[in-house]
Amino acid sequence: MRQRAIAEDEKLAKRQSILDAAQQLYLQNSRELPSVSRIAEASGLAKGTVYLYFRTKEEIFLALLDEQFHVLLQQVLDLFDAPQTSTGTLIDAFLDTYIGFLREEPSFLRLAAMTNSVIEQNLDASIALDFKSRLIDKLLEIGQQLEFRAPQLHKGEGATTLLRVYGLTIGLWQMLDWPDNVKPLLEQNEKFKVLRPDFFAELPVALGQYLGGALLTR
Repeated sequence: MRQRAIAEDEKLAKRQSILDAAQQLYLQNSRELPSVSRIAEASGLAKGTVYLYFRTKEEIFLALLDEQFHVLLQQVLDLFDAPQTSTGTLIDAFLDTYIGFLREEPSFLRLAAMTNSVIEQNLDASIALDFKSRLIDKLLEIGQQLEFRAPQLHKGEGATTLLRVYGLTIGLWQMLDWPDNVKPLLEQNEKFKVLRPDFFAELPVALGQYLGGALLTR
C-alpha cells in the first residue's frame, strides 16, 4: 500500500510539473499555446511521458484552467461562510475576491477567452463535457447561496447572474486586449483614448453597476 501511495504521489507531482511548466511558457507569450515538446523540455520530462498524462497541448491547458476555476469558485463560495451581511456588503466582498483572483492569475483571462474558440477545438468531447459539468455543479452551488442572500432572485437566477458576470468580464477583457502591434498606435493618438481604458479600473465599475441593478434594485 505504501509503494502504491508513493507511486500515486509521483504521478501527481509529474502532472503538476507539466501544468506548472505550461503556465510559465504561456505567460511568456500568451497569444498562443506552447507545443507539447516545449512543455516537456521545460518540465524536465520526456515528451512521451507528457503524453501519458495529456493527449494534446489543449488538454494540458484545459486542465490548468480547470485548476484555476476551482480555486476561484471555491474562494467565492467561501464568502458565504461569513456572517450574513447586507447584499451591498456581499457585492463588495465578491468584487474584492473576484478581481483579486484575476490580478493574481495573469494567465486566467486569456485562457478563459480561448476556451471555446481554441482549446476545446482539439479535445475529446467527453473531456470538454466533464470540464463543463464540474463548472456547472459549482456554479449552481454558489448560485443557490446567492439566491438565499438575495431572495428577490428566483430559483436558478443566482447561477445566471454569476454567468453574466463572467460574460461581462471576458467581453471587456477581449475588447481591451489589443495586439502588441496595435497598442502603441492607440496610445500615441488622443482620439483613441476611449478605446484604451485600464481593464482593472473598468471591471469593478461595470460589474458593480450590473450587480447593483440585479441584486439591489429589483
